[in-house]
Amino acid sequence: MYANHMSQLPLTGPPLGRRRLRASIYVRLSNAADEANTSLENMIAECRAVCAAEDFAEAALHIDDGITGGVRDRPEFIAWLDDARHQRADVLVAHHVDRMTREGLNVAAMILDVQEGKDPATGRIIRPPVRLIDTKGLDSNNGVAFRILFLIKAETAREERERAKQRVAGRSLRLRLAGRWPGGTPPFGYEIVPSPDGKGKTLALCQKETDFVRECAGRILIGHKLGRTVRWLNRNGPKPRRAAEWSRATLKQVLTGDHILGRVVSNGVVQRDEKGRPVTPFPAVLDLPTVLALRKVLASDEEYVPRGRHPARLGSKIIECDGCGNYLTVAWRSGRPAPPGKPARRPRGDLITYRCQRRAEGRTCSQPVAVSALPFEAHLEEMYLREFGRSPLVEHKVMMPDDARLAEIEEELALCVARLAQSATPEGFAELQRLQAERDTLSAAPREPTIVKVLTGRTLAEEWHDQDIEGRREMLTDAYAVLRLGPGKRGRHGFDPGRLLVIPAEGEHDPDD
Repeated sequence: MYANHMSQLPLTGPPLGRRRLRASIYVRLSNAADEANTSLENMIAECRAVCAAEDFAEAALHIDDGITGGVRDRPEFIAWLDDARHQRADVLVAHHVDRMTREGLNVAAMILDVQEGKDPATGRIIRPPVRLIDTKGLDSNNGVAFRILFLIKAETAREERERAKQRVAGRSLRLRLAGRWPGGTPPFGYEIVPSPDGKGKTLALCQKETDFVRECAGRILIGHKLGRTVRWLNRNGPKPRRAAEWSRATLKQVLTGDHILGRVVSNGVVQRDEKGRPVTPFPAVLDLPTVLALRKVLASDEEYVPRGRHPARLGSKIIECDGCGNYLTVAWRSGRPAPPGKPARRPRGDLITYRCQRRAEGRTCSQPVAVSALPFEAHLEEMYLREFGRSPLVEHKVMMPDDARLAEIEEELALCVARLAQSATPEGFAELQRLQAERDTLSAAPREPTIVKVLTGRTLAEEWHDQDIEGRREMLTDAYAVLRLGPGKRGRHGFDPGRLLVIPAEGEHDPDD
């Protein structure tokens, strides 16, 4: 809206003779500004009125629009100070101290070094000082009184900013406790909707995101690793709120955080009512027993250390060697050497093999085996789809016990013990005994989660074609207890199915069921 500009006056050197002093003007309007704040037009007009009264020549106008005073590297603020540092201006004019900074003494000292022409590292005067004034009567020509007043105003501006932050945080907390959404990005699994009473906004479940959160929770509770679940979510699900893709940390935070329970959290602390129970004004994506189970399962994930690459081929780590029983590994047969002056040839698909590496590792194997990867993998796929492709796809669902009250009591017990540690009162001990008795009563019932099988209406063939390599490997291991490769015959082309010993697994994939 406004263009920062420089006048055609000389830009370097000290003032000469009775030449008009050059003034550099700075104004700032923060993001939080509204109609009640002084406008940019008024601030600029008041600064120019000071210049006119003092007969200054305007050398530059610097405007930071929409940047808080708590940021010290504002581009136009730095340029304004540079006008003094490089002697492009003899006077620095600002609307008010709180427009210069809201960081108090920290930045006030930096501004004083510039005004007095000092080197900030040594404190020595290295250039002529400049005059610093604002539209509210602050003037560096007033000597010691100026310094005291400037520092007081800078600290006052900092304190005003802190109080404003507290007011905003307090208002946000009050709104959330009342079931209102104060603004900003909602947590994953939620969307912002109008409040039912027509007053403001609130949070409702975002069904698409909620389905994926619950699916990820179910996968982890039936034994899937967090990293594998992250890869599945990146391949099939929606993006996270503030990242290009999911990571272990972001998914773990979603699955185990208190917000997923519909609770209100302020500065990492769950807000509670007068009875000590969490305030839950928003609908829960996951119930408390599920979240507690996830926290227990994922607690060990903090010690996770990546170990090599994930299996890259369909038969990786699932095909046994008939000679020693160890898993075959993927290897590349060396091709013909490249002609002189030509780049080395990349291995073709038919040069990729599965082979036993026991002898290469200095161990023993009675009869190491090897097979070309592509025809062997084609046989594995054809065999699986022939034997199981028409079977219905069964999903495993985790059914958590209905022990929400037990989970709440465990939380209340922890809170009660913490309070007793600070102040041991008879009332506190009585509450502790009451909670312990209620917990013991509820704990007497079976509390183990159960896994149920649910028909999906899809076939295993449909699922196979939708899966990646990792998913297909898992489908093979679910269907077959043993896949063992025997020796082949020299000179034979393609894969001989007679080499593969197959033992089906028992369970829902058993063809006899």
